Amino acid sequence: MKRTSRIALTCLLLVGCGESPTQTPSEPVTAEVALRISGDWEIIEKPLDEPLTDDEVVAFIELVRLLPGGKPPVLSPVPGSQGDQATTPEESVRAWRKTVRDALTVETLIQGWSPRPAVRRALSEHRVEPRAFVSLMLRMSCALAAEAMGGPRTVAAQRVIADEKVESLVTRMRRYEYFREAAPESLHEALGEAASLAEYLALLSSVPHQSQQLVAAHQE
Repeated sequence: MKRTSRIALTCLLLVGCGESPTQTPSEPVTAEVALRISGDWEIIEKPLDEPLTDDEVVAFIELVRLLPGGKPPVLSPVPGSQGDQATTPEESVRAWRKTVRDALTVETLIQGWSPRPAVRRALSEHRVEPRAFVSLMLRMSCALAAEAMGGPRTVAAQRVIADEKVESLVTRMRRYEYFREAAPESLHEALGEAASLAEYLALLSSVPHQSQQLVAAHQE
């Protein structure tokens, strides 16, 4: 796999919400949280820009404790479109951006997930739809990533830098076209990485500040 796809794959790996904190296997799920998961409250599929609630974060933590190993399931990357076949720098940018945006959707992530029987059983017992769980994992992981970067202002600043780098690289590639020379492979790879990062930061910028504050409050 070319180096230009690494950022998109890294985005997918973030859906696992990083390393799971140490859990006490014998620690029981509280009646209140269990009720939220399997009774009056349930995980519902929501868009990325929907603010997380405290109930969702707590229920996610408690539900993960019930899964094998007390860790979120790992979602396998689903190959998307590539920018290498594009005929112009602008088309390459659009293709790489689309790769990242398409990769981080519930529809795509659920395709790359083959939950083990124990995971399916845990979700079924608590009446949690797999798509809804993946939706919550995506919202949680993006909130964690945005918060880890330093919050909305830092994400916005980094997005501006990434967009400017994309424009600069496109200009450089246009110069090679003007002189009818082939741009070096390293320049194509740099453009793919910059475009992928710019799109990922664009996605993170849509994560509500409330969500970032909640995952920070529950970080431990």
